[in-house]
Amino acid sequence: MIQDEEQQEEIFNNNIPDTDKTALLEISKWTRLISVVGFGIGSFIVIIMLFSGAQILQTMATSIPSMKGMYPALVAGFFVVFFIAAMVLYYLYKASQLLLQGIQQQNNTLLSQAFIYLKNFFIAVIAFTGLQLIINISNLI
Repeated sequence: MIQDEEQQEEIFNNNIPDTDKTALLEISKWTRLISVVGFGIGSFIVIIMLFSGAQILQTMATSIPSMKGMYPALVAGFFVVFFIAAMVLYYLYKASQLLLQGIQQQNNTLLSQAFIYLKNFFIAVIAFTGLQLIINISNLI
């Protein structure tokens, strides 16, 4: 226990070079931009689905013969994918906020929380990518 506390040396006591601080601030800006653009696209999709979503999903369910009677599954699938994507974007946005605050306040706790959110973001992206890869391979077989 005491050894862990000794190993957790303060980052800011080591005087991080300005170039490293600048790089972390750039990461914060870009991750915030990506997440805000993602939220904007998600909002646009929600508005489209509110006005004509039922018609779009119904057309998809009836136009493909193998999808006949799959309308409820399409609706459920849309909501699952939408909320998981929103969660992933939230992780990215929260990481950018904590990273910015951690650098500005020179707070190690905020920085470590930011990197935890980034780790969760990348885990979710890897899970999505693996799932998509499995789906694509199964379509080839």
